[in-house]
Amino acid sequence: MTKNIIKSRIREFLLITFFITWICWGAIIIANQFGFLKYGTPLSMILFIVGGNAPPIATYILQRKWGETDGLKSYLKRHFNFKSSLKNYSLVLVLLILHFLIPILLSSTNRQMPIYYGLMLIPINIVGGGLEEIGWRGVLQPYLEKITSFTKATVVVAVVWSIWHLPLWFIAETYQSGISFLFFSISVLGMTFSLAVIKKITDNVFLCILFHSSFNSFLSIFMLDQNFSTILTALVEIVLAVVIIFSVVSFKSKSGNTNMEMIK
Repeated sequence: MTKNIIKSRIREFLLITFFITWICWGAIIIANQFGFLKYGTPLSMILFIVGGNAPPIATYILQRKWGETDGLKSYLKRHFNFKSSLKNYSLVLVLLILHFLIPILLSSTNRQMPIYYGLMLIPINIVGGGLEEIGWRGVLQPYLEKITSFTKATVVVAVVWSIWHLPLWFIAETYQSGISFLFFSISVLGMTFSLAVIKKITDNVFLCILFHSSFNSFLSIFMLDQNFSTILTALVEIVLAVVIIFSVVSFKSKSGNTNMEMIK
């Protein structure tokens, strides 16, 4: 596959994803100016969820077009591979714990509910965020890595992911409307490196879905403060991600099959 084809596919994915999301969320923003579609009402939540799941919708449309899937069944089978090693599931758990451990140690959380509630919320948050991974880590990240390094690709995904969320700051009562876009973007950068490592090491999109939905679930439990802990957590995640990738690539490079330059 040539670079031009890869770039074309990236553009197609981003165009469809942003179009669906920003049309849906934009409709809510405009309607809110006239007192309609308040966040939490049935129709607003339908638009909110459809917009939030634009990445997997775009992925399905394009993978059908590209001949990578022949229907919904094969599409779901491709992205919901539950069979993975204990080591891979452990990687998800370690990275998830890391994201909350630093704020907890620095007393930068405000626990709202019992921890077990987080486990109960995971299935709900698969639809409420986790499915995004089918697009971000299933399409965008791997395609970018075909034309640039792991690190550069991950930073680009983080920037795109943050900008994609931008309309939510204009919808009253969303989680994003009550926080700083800067701190949100810093947190997204750290999460993006964690998710990129999961995808790179396991080659399993479902584990990325699991990490994302679990993060969203426990975020509602711990309510992280926006302060130095956010920056420190992101830095630790980035460093750990690069160290893990360097270690894996270094090990594989002994056989002469891996290019160390691809992770810089």
